[in-house]
Amino acid sequence: MVIFFDEADCLIDPPLITFLRQIRIGYNNRSDSKSSKFPRSMALVGLRDIRNYLVQVRSDNKSKGLVSTFNIIKDALTLPNFTQDEIGILYRQHTAASGQVFEDKAILRAWYWSEGQPWLVNALADEAVVKLLKNDFSQVVTAEIIDAAAENLLKRRDVHINALLERLKEPRVARVMNGVIAGASLKGSEYNEDHRYCLDLGLVALDENNYLRPANAIYPEVLSRVLTESTAHSG
Repeated sequence: MVIFFDEADCLIDPPLITFLRQIRIGYNNRSDSKSSKFPRSMALVGLRDIRNYLVQVRSDNKSKGLVSTFNIIKDALTLPNFTQDEIGILYRQHTAASGQVFEDKAILRAWYWSEGQPWLVNALADEAVVKLLKNDFSQVVTAEIIDAAAENLLKRRDVHINALLERLKEPRVARVMNGVIAGASLKGSEYNEDHRYCLDLGLVALDENNYLRPANAIYPEVLSRVLTESTAHSG
């Protein structure tokens, strides 16, 4: 049996530690007859590598000791974003199944908005085909339709967008993203934990000069709107 735990990294602090400890106990005792049904393989799916989740071993502020909460992982795999060509291949699978055509310019706009982020690639197509064109497969999906789909995603703030906004509550994410959105020149550094964390989450990417930039065109739009609303409400 293989079990997939999706969004495992949504657990934080004590619940996450308890969850991982239960898995480790089952793993360590898997040869016992009572634990013979313990799964032989598990996959913890999320935005970050569980092995990078560190906890402070002592509660006093003077403690600097950090330990990994989980050290029995065999391997960690990162699923990359779609390339522009792969977005075209994906959308043309829909064309092959339904006859509905995506203009080449529509694929370019989907790439512009998403830069291949899997949820955004699929959400843009779903919003265009299902919500805007009402599953009328005789209508061509144009660049304008994709732009309208992106605007709808920004306004509606579906699960993925809300998860992004929740990340802003983490101080280290807010420090990086506020600077990136404001246009600050932040040189990416593998030794900066905040930078590496935001890169691992897919919130930012590195440009050709190794400076941090938003990972796609939608993220800075939604973040700037939220920051603007927060400023307006506080004023």
